[in-house]
Amino acid sequence: MPEISINNMNLEYNENAVIDFTEGLIGLPEMRRAVIVPMSDYSPFCWLASVDDERNRFVVVAPSAVFPDYSPDLPEELRESPLETLAIVKISSNWENTTINLRAPIFINSATKRGAQVILSETKYRLAEALPTA
Repeated sequence: MPEISINNMNLEYNENAVIDFTEGLIGLPEMRRAVIVPMSDYSPFCWLASVDDERNRFVVVAPSAVFPDYSPDLPEELRESPLETLAIVKISSNWENTTINLRAPIFINSATKRGAQVILSETKYRLAEALPTA
């Protein structure tokens, strides 16, 4: 089984779990194949990790797990498919300054294993939304 390295840990993944990002991610057009790796100690957060370049990985979370009312208007081409939605989390050394990007979510079609990051232009959601406090 293939492996990826995250924080000096080698983690196995199944080839069937690889998500194909045809256009890459915003700012990382070369990140075209990735897997989601749960962070068991920090649920509901996960890694979105490139299987081709271990330097390319992000902390992600389902926005609805943090913001239950998150409901962006989807582009027309995405409305017919069952989608998993993730948002990139920008971790700060001071946890209170950690933010989540709700304006450019990542949509993944679980059936086809295809993903895309989309910038929502007409939206109330922000690029750097503070995480809610407990």
